[in-house]
Amino acid sequence: MIPLICVDCDRTITGPAVITAEGHSASGARPDAYAHPSDSPDCRPPARSRGHRIRKALAESQVQR
Repeated sequence: MIPLICVDCDRTITGPAVITAEGHSASGARPDAYAHPSDSPDCRPPARSRGHRIRKALAESQVQR
């Protein structure tokens, strides 16, 4: 099994995971994106995490609709 990598902290997810973005690719070229649950102590994102910025932008764009 391929290990899941958190988009917020770039660490391996060993416990439960949350799908943050579905890849929508039949070939698997764009896999789903995963993150640690919000209450997980294993996830310590850096202050300028790329995944954190992406999730924040996605959340803000969904609220504005």
